Amino acid sequence: MKPLDTLLLIILAAIWGSSFMFMRATAESFGPIALITVRVGVAALFLSVFLLTQSRRKEFIDNWFNLAWIGVINSALPFVLFAYASLSLSGGNVSLLNAITPVLTTLIAHIWLKDRMTPWQFLGLGISILGLLLLVWDKLEIGSPSLLPVLAGITAPLFYGFASNGTKKYLSGVTPLTATAGSLFFATLFMLLLLPFFMPDFSKISNTDWLYALILGLVCTALAYLIFFRLILNIGPSRAVSVTFLIPIFAFLWGYLILDEVVTTKMWFATAVILVGMSLVLRLVCTKQHKK
Repeated sequence: MKPLDTLLLIILAAIWGSSFMFMRATAESFGPIALITVRVGVAALFLSVFLLTQSRRKEFIDNWFNLAWIGVINSALPFVLFAYASLSLSGGNVSLLNAITPVLTTLIAHIWLKDRMTPWQFLGLGISILGLLLLVWDKLEIGSPSLLPVLAGITAPLFYGFASNGTKKYLSGVTPLTATAGSLFFATLFMLLLLPFFMPDFSKISNTDWLYALILGLVCTALAYLIFFRLILNIGPSRAVSVTFLIPIFAFLWGYLILDEVVTTKMWFATAVILVGMSLVLRLVCTKQHKK
């Protein structure tokens, strides 16, 4: 991998790691619905310039239905769930729940698209689930105030998994920029339908909160997607998705430096267990294969 691609991978991890810190800092003042409306709306507005060409306009019109439902389950709903989880959980913990996304994506592909998993991948799935349970076990007690946020944080990667496989099945012929800009456009429309029922108290939203929300949209969504697509083109999707390994580390770092969040030994150990499992699921660790 070229040095520039390595640098971009690290930058992308730092950006997406910071998104959990920004959500943690702003979710209470905006509320999850309003915050994500701003996030996807700003990103959609920024990326809409890529839909101005004739070829991309045609792609958008021809695939509007699939762009719509994928936009809702790939951006609107998981973003809202993570923002809700951020009301109670640290940014580092939420980023670890997000880190299970590639594992669930592979499992859904195995069931839905018949993209069969190897025994090593099943082992990795089990290890990742053990790491996740280690992280959240003390929060799963019925009646615990952290139970619903944890469930929300676990549900969001499920939506990502279905959206990723839906994109592969229904949008494989659509250029990545059209798919992203178009899906964010429909995610914004969906959020705007919800917003009137969840309007925040604007007097409680500080200028810093507005700045963080704009950064979430422009940097953590629009710019991050552009970097991600460049990495897919340069190093391939399997290597590009390895950015997930680095995101929790940066989420811990930003939360510790800016929000004074506590990073425990258990969190680091759970991270290590989840990432070992992910490396097997994503086949980033060499495993011996026997040819018949």
